Amino acid sequence: MMQDEPELSHKSPADRKDTWAKAELLDLISQSAGATMAVVDRSLVMIYVNEEYSRWFGTTPQQLIGKTLVELYGEQDTARFLPFVERVLRGERVQYQRMLRTPYGVEEWRTICLTPWHNAQGAIDGFITTALDVHELQVTMNALRSANQRLSSHMENSPLAVVEMDHKLQLLHCSQRAVQLMGWLHVAGLEGRLLTEVLALAFTDDSLPLALQRLQSGEESQNRAETCFVREDGTEVHCEWFNSALTDEGGQVTSIMALVQDVSAKIQIARQQHYLANHDSLTGLLNRAAFQSRLEKSLAQAQQDGGAVALLFIDLDGFKRVNDTEGHRAGDEVLRIVATRIASTVRAGDTIARLGGDEFLVMLDRDVTHDVTDNIGHRIIEALHQPMTVEGRDLNIGASIGVALNPPLESDIEVLMTRADQAMYSAKRAGKGRLHYAQAVCS
Repeated sequence: MMQDEPELSHKSPADRKDTWAKAELLDLISQSAGATMAVVDRSLVMIYVNEEYSRWFGTTPQQLIGKTLVELYGEQDTARFLPFVERVLRGERVQYQRMLRTPYGVEEWRTICLTPWHNAQGAIDGFITTALDVHELQVTMNALRSANQRLSSHMENSPLAVVEMDHKLQLLHCSQRAVQLMGWLHVAGLEGRLLTEVLALAFTDDSLPLALQRLQSGEESQNRAETCFVREDGTEVHCEWFNSALTDEGGQVTSIMALVQDVSAKIQIARQQHYLANHDSLTGLLNRAAFQSRLEKSLAQAQQDGGAVALLFIDLDGFKRVNDTEGHRAGDEVLRIVATRIASTVRAGDTIARLGGDEFLVMLDRDVTHDVTDNIGHRIIEALHQPMTVEGRDLNIGASIGVALNPPLESDIEVLMTRADQAMYSAKRAGKGRLHYAQAVCS
């Protein structure tokens, strides 16, 4: 292909003179450009080089003019950039980076630009090549690219989910861990969407939106928030968000980054610990401490509102006999059945506890009247009087109940507990399976 095109030596004297005039003008322009510059014809013969170009070869421009690229660079090196030359000779402007050895023996990055050289008729007679020193820029870019790759690797491998947003809270980047944690199917389609939009249906509170708003407004540069949301698969996820804002020179927020930690396991453990600290391990009912805390609050509220509180002290009749004859395993099962039956007889919102052994407590703190208390107490006695099937055998027990009412009894936990206990023993002495009320002491 190259050999079929006219060379400079085949041009007419007038055309050749015009070519050299252009070369002189190019020489004038290019001497102070600080870049290597040369003109190459279609035969790959150098017809012009500037001083900077020749300096790279340790010679003068006159010594290079007339040489071919193969003579100048060698066949192996020429073969490396020949595809770019073929593209420029087809009319394409080509630019690429290449590592070159300087006249001082140091390898540096250069940006090579090849531009088609059109004659008066518009045909391509060759091309112009220029090379600019971009070593420092390329080294900086390589270092930045490497740093970004390392940062990206750290972000993707971090156990924390990474979410990056712009100043409008539109998603810019989400790590794979973020996609997994939030329950999103994939990253595609998330970029550009508002974080509050993709999580809107899951939030149970507004702590995170408020925290992000404080970053947007510049009120804070960093903060934290806790969220609880339910993923599409129904899994409840608790997260702790560590948020920070990036600002420009003018102090305007440009982006916000959040590192998100899954704390669901910690929350679950805390819930279990709280449950165990407040509930009876055998029946699942409240324990004595938790019940007394509820009772104290209800007494204070009743005193403030002019309401009433009823305390029912329940002791099983015949439980010791079952425990002794049937064994502790059967006794434990009886206690679980008792808890279930009491729960089925009281109203929703009434408080039940196991005091210990075979003693149970019920507190009524709403719509409390003598009739309501009496009705619930007798329902409990009737429910516990029914046979209980344990390990294939029907077992029979009963219950005696003592009731302490505030008012007329004073609003004191120990007093009410003691008076209800005494009333329960009065019920047992009267024949068991009964309900007795503690009477106010007349002064």
